[in-house]
Amino acid sequence: MYTKTLICEITDLDFNPRHKMSNIDGYHIRRAARGILINKGKIALPHITKHNYHKLPGGGLEGNESAELAFKREILEETGCNCKILDQSGIIIEYRDKFKLLQISYIFLGKVIGKPEKISPTDDEVKEGLKLKWVSFDNIEKILRKDNTKDYEGKFIQIRDKNIYKYYKNKLKSY
Repeated sequence: MYTKTLICEITDLDFNPRHKMSNIDGYHIRRAARGILINKGKIALPHITKHNYHKLPGGGLEGNESAELAFKREILEETGCNCKILDQSGIIIEYRDKFKLLQISYIFLGKVIGKPEKISPTDDEVKEGLKLKWVSFDNIEKILRKDNTKDYEGKFIQIRDKNIYKYYKNKLKSY
């Protein structure tokens, strides 16, 4: 078992200060794995064109799948790449009141190994207009800052992924 650092907790209050939060007793829990994938000085940054935001690759754990296996599977699906995990020390907790959802994301830093294959996004990702981009380290913050989604889920993703990037920013240049 690894020691995990709580990177941040996110609630509706982070983008809507007048929101009245519900009691979380009725929330269901979703565990996910996500993070930064690097390749030759660039980061995989899928663009969700339907809702006008970028996100880091990742998604929910399936069945009894470990966070490590889920991260590698999600990376392969969304980027077509196999990866080596370089770090897995953070978590992010999201309280999505509208969905009565408590999401726990295990955060990874990975590096591409081998040659990329074809991406295989889910049906929902296709409907959302997922387009894979590879962005240089120097441009990540500028791209994330320009995103301005009206989508409820996208607002959480924007805050979450900015915090993931900030958490790993100083480590990136060494890869």
